[in-house]
Order: sequence, then structure tokens, then C-alpha cells
Amino acid sequence: MIQVNTIQTDWSSGVPAGLTWYFIGQPKTGKTTQASRWNDGGSKNVIVLDTDLGADFVEDANVIPIIAVNPPERPVMKGGKRVIRDEMIMTEVIPPEERGCVYRVGPDKGKAMPAYSLTEALTWLRKEWTKLPYDTVVIDTIDEINKWIEKETCRHMGIQSMGEGDYGADWGMARKRVVNAVLEFQNMIKRYGGTLILISHSKTSSIVDGKVQLAPDLPRGLGVSLTARADAVGYITAEKSNSNLYISFKSYDERAIGSRLEPLFQKRLVFDYETIKTEIMSYTKE
Repeated sequence: MIQVNTIQTDWSSGVPAGLTWYFIGQPKTGKTTQASRWNDGGSKNVIVLDTDLGADFVEDANVIPIIAVNPPERPVMKGGKRVIRDEMIMTEVIPPEERGCVYRVGPDKGKAMPAYSLTEALTWLRKEWTKLPYDTVVIDTIDEINKWIEKETCRHMGIQSMGEGDYGADWGMARKRVVNAVLEFQNMIKRYGGTLILISHSKTSSIVDGKVQLAPDLPRGLGVSLTARADAVGYITAEKSNSNLYISFKSYDERAIGSRLEPLFQKRLVFDYETIKTEIMSYTKE
């Protein structure tokens, strides 16, 4: 017997679980700050995977510094020489405290700071999820992860830069790896009913047919793939007249923003969690 669910959304129950939000905007528009508290419980229930290494000035944020996709390695040394076995140079994973990062603020300023890879963070979250206080995961930014993967792709294919691969094979390979990495997090989030937030800088705006085109600062194919997988894609701006931050879900044509959530469809709102939550919970169909 297979159970069939008839969907009847009760928006008054709060922000739905298992969502992927995608925040896009220029630097210094509050994306990280607001994402770090995007939860009913505020920042105490949010973990930020900081690939830009710029979240250490966000008050009360829970941050894991991320410096690579996979754990970085180094040659195994013995007696000052590399260890070679079966004509292969032996390698070892570099301990997190020896990966070249230091604390920039606080009592440990200047001391070595543990840093991790994206796969290490994902493995830890999967294993410890039910014991941790976090149910919202922020990846800040996807742009940096794409840069790492593009470099790895070039090394793998023996090319100097992206675009040199035959028939776009390099772009295809890099895009697939980034999308799969995000999909791993999405699957975990949906399984546990958490929240995933992706952050990207926005490309410089361009005008096509009299309309402003807005998209993440990523290769076009990758940007399209990631925004398609998100439930709500918002463009963040700062208002000059009142210094407020706003998030827009207004979509049209090639503009890569919008929302699957009816209460946010084609809306422009103050950019903070409580405003979005109130908008969702107070929504009624006309």
C-alpha cells in the first residue's frame, strides 16, 4: 500500500522545513550577517561554513573556516626526505591546526586556527546532526567553492585555464562537481528537516530589452543549475534613502531570482528572518 499525500499548505505554522534559500548580492550587503541568524532560535541554531574567511566579524555567528573542497595533503617526510613507496610519493592529510589559518580577533588573535574542508564539515554534520544544536547550515560563498573546483578541474585535465577543455568538457566537469556538492547538503537538510542557505556575490548588472539581469557571479550553466535547485532565490540590496537592507523575489525573463513559496512570490521585503517569517505566516490566498 502506497500512501498518497494531498498537499494543503498551512502557512500559519511558520517557515517550512527542508528549504534551500539562495542569497545573491554585492559584497557588504548583510548577506552573511542575516544568514547567520536565519532561524526561529537566532544565531545559536545556525552554523556558517565560511569559505571566504570573512565571517569572523559577525557577532555571535557559529563559524567553521573552510579552505578546500577535500582535506589538503602533504608529502610524508622521513629524515628530511619524501617517503616513496612503489614509485609513488606517500602523502598524509595536513592536521586542521597546520593549514595556514590564524585567528584575526579575540583572545587567540594571531594564533593558529583550525580550518577544514567542505567534505570534512559535511561528514561531521551527517554524523553528529541529531546531537548538535544547529538545524540551519550556511555555505558562504558558493563562488569560492566553484573557484577551488575549477582549479582542480584544470589540474585534472592538464590545462592552464577553464575554457581550454575540448567541447566544454572542463565547464561540464566543474559544474557537475559543484552541483553534486550542494546536492549532498540538500539531501541531508531534507532528511532532517533543516534549512540550507547558499550565498553568492552577484554579477555586475546588465540591461537586456530594458530589464536588469540579475544572477550569481558564477558561470552561466552553474548559476542556472543552482538557482533552479533553490526554493527561494533573493537579491539583496541596500536602500540609500533609509540604509535598510531589502531582499527581492521579483522574477522575470532571464532574472535568476524568485520563490516557490506563494507568500514570497514577486515580493520585495526588509531583509531579516522575522520579516520573512511574518510575511509567510500572515499569508492568505486572495
